[in-house]
Amino acid sequence: MPVDVDLQYIENVLTQILSPQEDTITIAQINEVVHRFQSNLKYREEHIEHLIKRLETRFSTTMDKGVSLIDLSQEHNEDWHLADHIKWEYWHDYEQYLNQIGWSSRVIKSLDSVTTKILGLLTDPTQSGEWERRGLVIGHVQSGKTSNYIGLIAKAADAGYKFIIVIAGIHNNLRTQTQERIDAGFIGRDSKTKQPVGVGQIRRSRSAPVTVTTTESDFNKRVAKQFGMELKSLNNTFILVIKKNTATLKALYQWLKGLNVKYETEKITDIPMLLIDDEADNASINTNKEGLDPTKTNAEIRRILSLFKKRCYVGYTATPFANIFIDPGQKTDELGEELFPEHFIYSLDAPNNYFGAERIFLDEENSDKYIRIIEDAEEWVPLIHAKDDSVGDLPDTLREAIHLFVLSRAIRNLRDQREHHCSMLVNVTRFVAVQREVRDVIQMYLDSLKNAIRFNYMKSTDDALKDELMLLVFKDFTNQYNDVGVDWGLVQAELNEAVHGIKIFIVNSKSEELLDYRAYAKDGNALTAIVVGGLSLSRGLTIEGLTISYIYRNSKMYDTLMQMGRWFGYRYNYEDLCRVYMSDESRGWYTYIADAIEGLREQIIRMRREGKNPRDFGLYVKAHPDTLMVTALNKMRHTDKRKFDVSYDGKLVETFILPLASGSLALGMYDNEGND
Repeated sequence: MPVDVDLQYIENVLTQILSPQEDTITIAQINEVVHRFQSNLKYREEHIEHLIKRLETRFSTTMDKGVSLIDLSQEHNEDWHLADHIKWEYWHDYEQYLNQIGWSSRVIKSLDSVTTKILGLLTDPTQSGEWERRGLVIGHVQSGKTSNYIGLIAKAADAGYKFIIVIAGIHNNLRTQTQERIDAGFIGRDSKTKQPVGVGQIRRSRSAPVTVTTTESDFNKRVAKQFGMELKSLNNTFILVIKKNTATLKALYQWLKGLNVKYETEKITDIPMLLIDDEADNASINTNKEGLDPTKTNAEIRRILSLFKKRCYVGYTATPFANIFIDPGQKTDELGEELFPEHFIYSLDAPNNYFGAERIFLDEENSDKYIRIIEDAEEWVPLIHAKDDSVGDLPDTLREAIHLFVLSRAIRNLRDQREHHCSMLVNVTRFVAVQREVRDVIQMYLDSLKNAIRFNYMKSTDDALKDELMLLVFKDFTNQYNDVGVDWGLVQAELNEAVHGIKIFIVNSKSEELLDYRAYAKDGNALTAIVVGGLSLSRGLTIEGLTISYIYRNSKMYDTLMQMGRWFGYRYNYEDLCRVYMSDESRGWYTYIADAIEGLREQIIRMRREGKNPRDFGLYVKAHPDTLMVTALNKMRHTDKRKFDVSYDGKLVETFILPLASGSLALGMYDNEGND
């Protein structure tokens, strides 16, 4: 997110002053340093609280190292990367870049440790012969998986991996967003303008990686024809950021084979390659029945891998259900092994400031604070509707959500966050035409709200609240934000700037206007956006500064539901303003899924203790007793249902689910006469 440049510089200077004692740093020490250097660094009184909070976050945020599950039956040296010849230049650039954009030094150290461990699970790129490693990294939704694999890419390039492919989801906006992140964190220049960005501004003399994809252009036949060099002639690492699309994958395969494979039966022998598959549970899985040809995307990924004698595949996902259900025994002569993570699974831990499923759904107090129940949207956009259905008037819950979004923008302005992006998400339909209607009715209401605020925000409170819309906004402030530490008078004066900066975007495959936070940040502006969409909002896309979410959808699959959770992430100094609107049924579903995912992570820890590996130990996922599916049925062909005896010895457990049928409640109850 964009920040005041001077304050960012001052924060970095104060961080360097505090860093030597960071393991024992206290709030009192932070206060003392901030006040001691105020005159030297020339910052004003109103910035002191901001700096103190930022420094507290830097020095109090931590991240554990996670746990790995490894195939111990195969000989592998995890310490190969300790060789003296590796200089770690790309990694050190990335490390400095993360520090500059405000990452906690402790989290950077943890990221360093974790990415080093994952790198060790790959193969030494200087090792001779033909080899392959396949693994899976499990993160949390919106928790920093991209930052993790950029760190892994930097270290892999330092170690000698010469060809790196990042498959960045199935939508253009996600590929563009990933290209931007890799431009800043690894390549060091804007792939479109060629100007230095990110790590390229830290060390301009660095040996820049080569790429032919840009924020505007994916890999295709035209790009392949323009770039006629063989990979072995390149001195620097070559990296591609591509969409998970069969045409793109096929064009890449044909280019690689035509230019770099000299004979029909040979492979690319002298170029160690790393393939990062982001959202690895989506589209990469072979969903065809045994005996049939693999699905196209799965086949093309495996075909590219099979071209290289030295290859590593690492999938990244927050919802690994489909990946662990892959049959590890499937193999063909042409495509090689399936994408099952045969050699390792690494479960990441999120930093302690992560705003995730556990905090929202498994903590009852937080759940009541953040979640608002939708009970009035069925007549507006029914859960089951057709692509050409019309929408009705806005439900009261969505009007309230819009009010809270305007209020949250105003309050964040008062918290010195004017230059930070602020967003609202509306996900109520997957149909493009219906999304347009949703946008239009929201725009009509927003225009009315803008007029009401413009004519009343400068009046006295009593006069302003004579307006019907202003009174509704005031009531929502009183009901929802009465404990956020600001008075209504200050908020009212800020409402006009807050509401008139709002733009509405549709995010889908046919979007007319690009949701580009970076473009606004370049101009020194913050974007205040209401983002309307469906499937494109449900996979990987980061909604910057997301504060208010309104989701009314009826997917019944664990992975799809959890991926819709764009509200997960990091909410520095505005977490108390965040609200998530959903149906009561969805709230129950998310609670159950969050518990199932935690169970899966605990299972990996148990497997590690027992010396098991991904291939010989069947992973299990807790099944929902009624409605929900773990993932799509065609991704579960190789699973079966089993019942387990579970011990609750030493645990205090209470049920939160009761059957509706009255007869089912008889077990363990007493009758009116006290009998069992």
